[in-house]
Amino acid sequence: MTKTKIYSNNKRQNWKSNMVWSIVTFVIVGVLFMAVERKKNAEIIKVSIGIKGIKGGRNLISKKDVNEKFRKYLGFDLNQSAIKDLNLRDMESFLKADDRIKDAEVYVDNKDRLYIAIDQRVPVVRVFSKNNLSYYLDSDGYEIPAYHGSTIRVPIASGYIEDYNPKLLTEKSKSKLKDVFEIAKYIHEDDFLTALIEQIDVAEDGIITMVPKIGRQKLVFGEANNIEETFKKLKLFYKEGLPKFGWRKWNVLTLKYDGQIVGERTKG
Repeated sequence: MTKTKIYSNNKRQNWKSNMVWSIVTFVIVGVLFMAVERKKNAEIIKVSIGIKGIKGGRNLISKKDVNEKFRKYLGFDLNQSAIKDLNLRDMESFLKADDRIKDAEVYVDNKDRLYIAIDQRVPVVRVFSKNNLSYYLDSDGYEIPAYHGSTIRVPIASGYIEDYNPKLLTEKSKSKLKDVFEIAKYIHEDDFLTALIEQIDVAEDGIITMVPKIGRQKLVFGEANNIEETFKKLKLFYKEGLPKFGWRKWNVLTLKYDGQIVGERTKG
């Protein structure tokens, strides 16, 4: 008889415990449901757009551009939208489809504020091809059409350069476009060279000549071989050689020879 009572009491206690947990679970689910519904029907109280800047201080895309893009795409202003009207993943995909944007993140915080974070592509050179087509190349070798946005201060490359083709940048075989990209990327990653080089010209035989922003010299780089060593040689000459010999002594500096720089004297 004693064992039967104990079993009956345990059963009753288990039933009460399960009942309590069922009620707690129901309440939690209800609260979550109400919170989700409130969130869905809430209006956006603030829109914050963050755009990661690029070297030189000029952007490919502005906050005004982003607001205008979404106004046309959604048919309403972001500041006047409800959370339920926004598909955040779709908005991210829409932004990433823009040639100027490398990555984007869109989310709403717990205070009903909409955040849009944009990572721009980083132009390293503007190319004018041999067929007179103009485009930017970014640091990943991606084409950015030149008609987008404002003019970005990067070196200009011209001459016998192919029209954009991503295969020319990835294949092992050489191309003038690949040479320009590798040189421009190296320049972009060096503050001294960024401040120095203004123009890159590619001759039909592949010889590359550069024009500095300061001084009167033309820099005959040669072919795009040993880029790092050639630029090290140039930087050393600008820092130590030109202050010693003067800026007007030569109008051409030839860098293509191993271990030396050859200067051509200015006539007259």
